[in-house]
Amino acid sequence: MALGNLQHERIEILDVLRGFALTGVLLANLEGFITFALPDAEVDAMTNTMADKITEHFLQLFVSGKFISIFSILFGYGFGILIENIAAKGINVNRFFLQRMFWLLLIALLHLCIWQGDILNVYASCGILLLFFRKLSPKKIITLGFLFLFAGGPFVQGLKLYLLEANPPERDIILANYIEAVKCGNIFSIAENNYKTIWYIYFERWAQFRDMFETLGRFLIGYWFVKTNLLADISSKKHLFKKVWLFTLTVTTMYLAEQSYTGIMGNKFTSNSGKLFEYSFTRMGILAMALFYCCSVILLFMKTKSRFFHYFEYVGKMSLTNYLTHSFFYLLLFYDCGFGLLGKVHLYRIMPIGIMIFIVQAFLSMYWMQKFNYGPAEWIWRQLTYWKRLPIKKS
Repeated sequence: MALGNLQHERIEILDVLRGFALTGVLLANLEGFITFALPDAEVDAMTNTMADKITEHFLQLFVSGKFISIFSILFGYGFGILIENIAAKGINVNRFFLQRMFWLLLIALLHLCIWQGDILNVYASCGILLLFFRKLSPKKIITLGFLFLFAGGPFVQGLKLYLLEANPPERDIILANYIEAVKCGNIFSIAENNYKTIWYIYFERWAQFRDMFETLGRFLIGYWFVKTNLLADISSKKHLFKKVWLFTLTVTTMYLAEQSYTGIMGNKFTSNSGKLFEYSFTRMGILAMALFYCCSVILLFMKTKSRFFHYFEYVGKMSLTNYLTHSFFYLLLFYDCGFGLLGKVHLYRIMPIGIMIFIVQAFLSMYWMQKFNYGPAEWIWRQLTYWKRLPIKKS
């Protein structure tokens, strides 16, 4: 296969995977948004039907954590490609990449005004740390990736379990203020309480440091893909992807069995040591399931080349824009300045809501990318990075 075709194939499958990952991230975030910080009585009222229970278990087993893992690995892959390309051009890698991460962090801080679950601030921080690993061998990179993901994250989670009070009084006050702000319709009050909530949960409660360990681990896995050219000429690696698919299917089956026993059947661990064991095992299961999904998409893509994949591809081409505009839909649907549906929508309804949002984004992305070189957010970020005006319209 010609070099140009190989490059196109790699970019195409990456965009498909990004679009696929974003769809799952949307569903997970919708669930998180409509249940986060609400009083137990309101959550129970929204999840009391059989359809709600089925949706809850489906999201827990097949969505939660899996798609954000894919998204993070692909972000790490994209960062790795950029680092390697910049180095090959003789440009100062550290200066260029720090500048790019600075602007991503600024975008994230603005995004946090309306969505307390923003992940871009973690990506910007871990992107900076990625520079320390760029000269390591692929073996060291993947070893450290697994170490951060399976040891670093659980270590911080263990500290949280053993050293921090589970439900301190101030937590209820902060979350109650957050819900009141979301429901009041004042965007400035929403932003203020978002920042207060984020600071408390992610910094004072150490979740940010746990998430950074795990995200850096996933970034390094993505960077390892770059170093080993795993996603270059995927057609010639079909046999390898089938082996990985079979192995991750085995681990996924074990993970689903454990999650069904502890989560659905209600046999949850009560001791801190039991909770930590489950947390650690869940990290492995989530990664295995994420890779299983990736291999499944890649193998189906190679086999069918169906037009259906193009919808994911266009969403993936504008992954930053589409991720940020998810929050516009949250604002429109759930905040009081929109339809004010927070606390009023049953859980089972997020599936059709998520599908409708994906369809809207897919067609808008398709239309946009036929006329322009970049998505709006990608274009702004690129211009800020290079500090010059770049043409957005296709010639």
